[in-house]
Amino acid sequence: MKNIFRKLIGIIVVLPFVIAIKTLSIFMSQQKAIEKIGPIVTVIAKQTLKYWVPTICVPNEFDAFPQKMKRNFKLWRLFYDIEVSEENSNVFKLFISNCPFCEALNSFGFPNLSAYICEGDWAIAHDNSDKWIFERAHQIGTGDSFCDHTYKRIQL
Repeated sequence: MKNIFRKLIGIIVVLPFVIAIKTLSIFMSQQKAIEKIGPIVTVIAKQTLKYWVPTICVPNEFDAFPQKMKRNFKLWRLFYDIEVSEENSNVFKLFISNCPFCEALNSFGFPNLSAYICEGDWAIAHDNSDKWIFERAHQIGTGDSFCDHTYKRIQL
């Protein structure tokens, strides 16, 4: 049941973008249409991620970061399979094994648009680069089977 729910949510969320790309593709190449719509997808992903990635005001508050994020799992586990793969005083690393949004885009034949969803993570990281460091070696949006979001304490 959870997988059906996730697929349905993924389709509902990405369908407007798929329609926009199909419509724009009448007037330009599909790749150009993706380049026009992609940044909009990133902005929306970033806005949504504000509910996932907790806010801390200064780097010294990193100790609270993992606990705040784990509280947010209640909502996000409806959409993603999330495991904490490493947690210590300096690192909080997640293993995410599915993304309903990238999976829906791939099923519609738009894997190039999936990376724009993942770009939202980097936009949030950029906005918080003075509070924590974000790393990711794998992401579903570019063809990997999982994402490994890693948040690191800034050493002062």
